[in-house]
Amino acid sequence: MLFVGVTRHIRLFIIGVLAFAMAVPALGYEVSPMRIFLVPSRGQATATIAVNNIRADMLPIEVKVLRRIVAPDGSQTFEPADDMFVVFPPQAQIAASQSQAIRIQYIGAVGAQSEAFVVQITEVPVNGLDGSGIQFTYNFGVAVYVQPNRARTKLGVENPVAEDGKLRLSIRNTGNDFGFINGQTLEYQVGDKTMSVDRETLTTLVENPIIPPNSAREFVLPLDGLADGAPVKVKLLRADS
Repeated sequence: MLFVGVTRHIRLFIIGVLAFAMAVPALGYEVSPMRIFLVPSRGQATATIAVNNIRADMLPIEVKVLRRIVAPDGSQTFEPADDMFVVFPPQAQIAASQSQAIRIQYIGAVGAQSEAFVVQITEVPVNGLDGSGIQFTYNFGVAVYVQPNRARTKLGVENPVAEDGKLRLSIRNTGNDFGFINGQTLEYQVGDKTMSVDRETLTTLVENPIIPPNSAREFVLPLDGLADGAPVKVKLLRADS
């Protein structure tokens, strides 16, 4: 996940998602990994994030942790969660062509279901504004999932409807772990004709693939062969099935 900020005396944030990118060299620095799973009950409460400065000058950064909340329509909100993690160092100055290891440790309580967080690594602007009054900074968001012991995902399709040439459906996750629709294939039947959407295509059709535990997500997919009001049967299958 990548956050891009624009500063005009105060910083404004524009959010974009790079789902599984391991690095974005064009921005002048790299962050990896971009997704982390922690299972504190198994002694897996810590992780290390590497920040690689590939610029020719110093890179000042600061690190914050946010709780990630996903609504049924896929929209997201973020709340401060620094009290649930120990981050070291919380700030750093990374010399040109050097790397910095950021260590995170989860110290919050572990509930019955998984929780989602974002470790936000933000470039700190240090130069004065240019003549336009605009200064660009770049923020990376590393997705962190804190899982209970024996976390499981269980996805099922509900209420599929063909409407306006699109398939509208809900996907319910009755498990206690986060599910990801882009790890699935989708099979749908209209009349006596069965069609499928492979993993790669489904990934391009869905902007936010996350389905939180014990909740449902709404999806609208432009698919072939749909007639308005026609009965539709839909199956969600694992990509390797």
